[in-house]
Amino acid sequence: MADRAMQALHLLALEPIAETWADKNSYGFRIERSTADAIEQCFIVLARWLAAQWIFEGDIRACFDLISHLWLRKYIPMDKIILNQWLTAGYMEKDAFHQTKEGTPQGGIASPTLANMTLDGLERVVKDAVSRRDMVNFIRYADDFVITGASKEVLVQKVKPAVESFLRDRGLELSPEKTRITHINDGFDFLGFNVRKYGGNLLIKPAKKGTERFLNDIRGTIKANAMSKTEKLIRRLNLKIKGWSYYYRHVVAKKTFSYVDDAIFKAIWRWARRRHPNKSASWLKSKYFRRQALRDWIFFARTHDRDNEPELLDLFKASSVAIKRHIKIRGEATPYDPAFKDYFIMRKQRNKLSGKRKITKKTQPPEASSTTNVNGTETPGHHTNGL
Repeated sequence: MADRAMQALHLLALEPIAETWADKNSYGFRIERSTADAIEQCFIVLARWLAAQWIFEGDIRACFDLISHLWLRKYIPMDKIILNQWLTAGYMEKDAFHQTKEGTPQGGIASPTLANMTLDGLERVVKDAVSRRDMVNFIRYADDFVITGASKEVLVQKVKPAVESFLRDRGLELSPEKTRITHINDGFDFLGFNVRKYGGNLLIKPAKKGTERFLNDIRGTIKANAMSKTEKLIRRLNLKIKGWSYYYRHVVAKKTFSYVDDAIFKAIWRWARRRHPNKSASWLKSKYFRRQALRDWIFFARTHDRDNEPELLDLFKASSVAIKRHIKIRGEATPYDPAFKDYFIMRKQRNKLSGKRKITKKTQPPEASSTTNVNGTETPGHHTNGL
């Protein structure tokens, strides 16, 4: 604990420097930035009809584990003795001590900042290697990045050599297996999203692989709670479903949300059948599902609130989440620059208003009081296309 506290203390001094040096289009492990900003930047640079058509999908091989200690000691502006202790502290795994001769500290709270500072400058190097007509744009989240280009030749002959040279100086290299160059009509996956043009229209959706992983996790949770109380199962599922659906609420996700709801319902139905193999379908429906207004087959449990008043707890539906376009942070904005103080205050106020949940009263229907339902339709704009 003392070591982590000391690392946090040094990070307080290092983080403002890292923010000042950071690339404008770096979004991972930075204050006030998120994957939503990175994905929105993808839309900004790729949505136009005459936008770049080719994408360089960069994957750095074992980035956090292979960063050169020599480079870190030379260029990270902090106490060199402390930094060296961080880098060479080693780590324990399966009761065995392992020395660290390269890479950032395993699980260290300063490791993401050190990695960011190592990769900062890549955007500038890439831009310096090309001309404006090459239509090159750079977007990075931690050690994942994409670079756009007017042609495949630009990315192969100009961008890739510049990236490889930059990484080589830091003890890093691209992963040949995962680094690829893709046409926008074929699409690419980035941060769990699929970015692709359909007939000239750019659509950003939840990636299929990520969606299936999520559903497999949900099915696993249901199977692991075969004999649990219904209330316990619903609460566990709601945490997962809410987190997943809110992550994708800024893109074309309504069809995927409906698909996920349907898949979860089928898994729940199998769960109920296994619990009561000798009961009829009508009996199972009356025990585990209810109807309210036009909604039917609502998976629910009877429970009590904090005042011990009876209430109904419903399974959260991904499709109840409203789609709302994210407003990207300004590239040059940092909370450590006083010039952006008012900007961040306004941004937080806007986010609070857009994310505000409806406050329900006990006199309202049980469904509204027991779950957080955000109802609405697609917001006019690019995310309504193709639904």
